[in-house]
Amino acid sequence: MPKIKVSSVKNVNADEFIYVKLKDGDAPKPFNKKAKLIPEGKNSVSLMVNKENFRFYQEAGRSLCNLGINNALIDSGDIPLSVLDAVWMIQGMYDGKSDINIAFALLKKDCDKVAGISDLIIDFRELADSDSKTTTPESLVKEVFSKVKKAADKKGGEATLKLIKKGHKDYHECVGLQAVGRGSDNLPCLGIIDYFPDGKKDGDIDISLVGKGITFDSGGYDIKPPSYMSSMHSDKSGAVYLGGALTLAILQGLKKRVRLYLCCAENMLSGKSMLPGDIISYPNGVKVEIGNTDAEGRLVLADGLIHACKAKSKFILDAATLTGAAKIAIGRDMCAAFTPSNELPLDLQHAFKDSMEELWLLPMRPYFKRFILSKRADISNAGTGDGNPGASSAAEFLHCFVEKDIPWVHLDLACAYQKEGSAFYAPGATGATILALAQFLSGKKY
Repeated sequence: MPKIKVSSVKNVNADEFIYVKLKDGDAPKPFNKKAKLIPEGKNSVSLMVNKENFRFYQEAGRSLCNLGINNALIDSGDIPLSVLDAVWMIQGMYDGKSDINIAFALLKKDCDKVAGISDLIIDFRELADSDSKTTTPESLVKEVFSKVKKAADKKGGEATLKLIKKGHKDYHECVGLQAVGRGSDNLPCLGIIDYFPDGKKDGDIDISLVGKGITFDSGGYDIKPPSYMSSMHSDKSGAVYLGGALTLAILQGLKKRVRLYLCCAENMLSGKSMLPGDIISYPNGVKVEIGNTDAEGRLVLADGLIHACKAKSKFILDAATLTGAAKIAIGRDMCAAFTPSNELPLDLQHAFKDSMEELWLLPMRPYFKRFILSKRADISNAGTGDGNPGASSAAEFLHCFVEKDIPWVHLDLACAYQKEGSAFYAPGATGATILALAQFLSGKKY
């Protein structure tokens, strides 16, 4: 992992940095007005920004990285700079390879906060981007738990782990995980992480988080083409980012009782793999026909959702890199959200807005269920038919595993991974939603 060093300009030798002056507007003549970097003298440049742009500090960070500037003293002039702005700038500079040494015109305590948050997000970005030989289903659960527990120990809370895998008395209930993970030598598991803010283990669960943790998705017998296969080590991002959000929320002072379900498996081909036409029966009585082995995420999430309902959670939120349809609908720069009421909780909306992350509500409708009906079972895991709204019909599939009296939000993480990079991120895992969901859990702004 690259080293990230964040300092206050008051505590550094300016001669050791490239001095970067942020200026709002177009580049001056004789430069092309779209030019980003203007030389100003020895070790000194101006970086042109448009402060009306969304997360322009992150765009500026991406520009610096693209120009090979990773050792920078930032002078924002009369452009306001907050802790959150600095965090986003570092996320833009991060490319997975280069160390970052940056100084801001912030107090030392604020720079320390920027460094802590940035390190945490990048740590979980690295985990989301780790390869499947390094990160197996069980090791993913243990790695996320170690990070949550370290945060809990630091803040005086307590974190516990229950690992349901082959041989556990409850393993027979994890029918989706078993179906998806059957073809892999790395067996599936359901990790259940509990956080107790005051160490007391009684009381209701305020929020249950359910994350998709597919450590590699070949597509199974409905195999993916090579162009889609190369990034499938990141199909665990839902589980990873929820782990990141919980960890950050704890460090921010989380006072709620939270449970995290990590639904982890590897979707591989073998003589034991699930096949199109297979039928699996869930503990809540729903029978599912496998219409497409590459629609595996919803099968494992169903296990987590059933467990969360059985635990009488007051609120459930799941997150997953679930459908390509979400990316087609809203692109890779924001997160799609679904809820049966079609009205998102205000505190969730505020958390995304305050954190400068984008959340876009897509519709859920009972009549979308017609696209997932099966002749041989109750529903199919693959939406079909003319006009099938793929992301919404996937949400309706998940809805079949949530009790109607429990508030529930489903996040389809179209923003989890940038295959080619963007104005905000280098290619790879983004860590998107960690900041927003941490604020949602803790109620604490940055």
